[in-house]
Amino acid sequence: MSHLNDRLVTESDLKEVLGISDSVDDNRLSLAADAATQIVQAYCDRHFVQQTNPTARVFTALNPWLLEVDDISVTTGLVVKSDEDGDGVFETTWASSDYQLEPLNGQLAGQQWPYTKIRAIDAREWPLEYGQAVVEVTARWGWANPTDETTYLPQPVLQAAEIQAISIFKSVDAPLGIAGFGDIGIMRLRQAIHPVAAALLAPYRRETVLVG
Repeated sequence: MSHLNDRLVTESDLKEVLGISDSVDDNRLSLAADAATQIVQAYCDRHFVQQTNPTARVFTALNPWLLEVDDISVTTGLVVKSDEDGDGVFETTWASSDYQLEPLNGQLAGQQWPYTKIRAIDAREWPLEYGQAVVEVTARWGWANPTDETTYLPQPVLQAAEIQAISIFKSVDAPLGIAGFGDIGIMRLRQAIHPVAAALLAPYRRETVLVG
């Protein structure tokens, strides 16, 4: 399956699956691919395709020892800083020996998984300033980079994006949301996420991280 920029599926992928050989519907297919990617990522509350360059984000620690963060798949460019007095200046840079990335070994449920927690170790503690975001983490955020052989995007996620894109592309054939007629009457397109896509994505959904 090919990729383009931040897409989980491309028009080329869709044309292959749908058996389309001409370019008449390329624009519609491209829009469906973009929309499907946005829907899948919003449904899972994740940005699956990894950023090219590190950027800084701020977080609030759950307790003195555990910090939940957005997905980090590579440690290249990773910098952790804290604001010890809540003045908005992240003056303390943490050494890699001060914290532990989890899940350990980048593995969860028997598969490669991004780091989603940073645990303070060796007597270090995250500052807690009345719920303020006093930890700054700089990283290449995202699940994986499809051009990097050391990381990967889960096949169920790619399949879900493809299914969702096909559903969006074909929705033009469902005037007024009517998808067809069944034993109980008119069937309508009611869900933003395709039910099969939702089932595939279930293991990859996450709760919102406190990020500024």
